[in-house]
Amino acid sequence: MIVTATAWTRRLAACLLTAALAGLLAGCSLPADPQGAGPVTRLVSSPVSSPGAVSAASGMPVVLRFGDHAVAATLTDTMMSRQFTAMLPLTVRLTDAWGQAKAGPIPRLLTAEGGTPVHDPAAGGIYVWPVNGMIAVYYDDLGQTVPEPGLIRLGAVEAGLDRLADVGKRVTVRIELAAATSS
Repeated sequence: MIVTATAWTRRLAACLLTAALAGLLAGCSLPADPQGAGPVTRLVSSPVSSPGAVSAASGMPVVLRFGDHAVAATLTDTMMSRQFTAMLPLTVRLTDAWGQAKAGPIPRLLTAEGGTPVHDPAAGGIYVWPVNGMIAVYYDDLGQTVPEPGLIRLGAVEAGLDRLADVGKRVTVRIELAAATSS
């Protein structure tokens, strides 16, 4: 088996990314909410794939808007997704530190009850880190795994994932119910 320099570099980057993500998620603190509602939770949207992938056929349709773009997504019908839906519409500042997901804070922690941990996030998945409420939308799968307690899947991007991936390192996204939007 011949491994090219590009493949080796990609594997090395994935390993370094996993280590950095684990350190970041383990060491994150919760800043106070300015309105006194409690700790700030982070929103991370991530692509979902393979065994952890959930069909978006049933759930709550939402739209992620930024600039002139609209990305269609569907939230799963789970307790955590319903808690997140209750916060909508929501504007979140997402950043991309590792070239695979856009992540940012949401106003409150979500209750992790009933969520199935995902250790292998897939492209297109929208996840939350239950420890500190970081939300992420994954647009690439670098093959890394997420440490305990894992991510909880909130939903999946249906269309427009490439637009989110290509928007740059920082973007402000408005997440709203699809029914509440007018195109």
